Amino acid sequence: MKRIGCFVAFSCLAALLNKTTWNMKLSIVILCFAILVLGCKKNNIALYKSRGIITGYDLRLCQSPECGGLLITITNDTAKNPPLFYHINSTLTQLGIGENAKLPINVSLNYKPDTGIYLTYHYILVTQIKVIN
Repeated sequence: MKRIGCFVAFSCLAALLNKTTWNMKLSIVILCFAILVLGCKKNNIALYKSRGIITGYDLRLCQSPECGGLLITITNDTAKNPPLFYHINSTLTQLGIGENAKLPINVSLNYKPDTGIYLTYHYILVTQIKVIN
């Protein structure tokens, strides 16, 4: 059905071009090209590589960097010996999630390990995150 529609549209365009002057032909071609370009949409769908569950804040009080931050369990973690949870050194608001969101929160995310001073404490740097309903 789409092929018939395209054929009819091109036939009408060809007939119109046969009956018009060179300037009109050029104008029609430019107009058709502009409509085609403006009608195209960019697909900005972010692809998330991981899924996780933000379980809450680490409320332990200790002086080492092992305590504090948000706790997240990566459900499709491919690490050799993944920890039970990772730390995120951010608040929900800093991640773009409402502070009043009910925990646990299912999310899709992209992350990379924190290679700074928090390397041995299983901290991750979240690069993109989206709440899954």
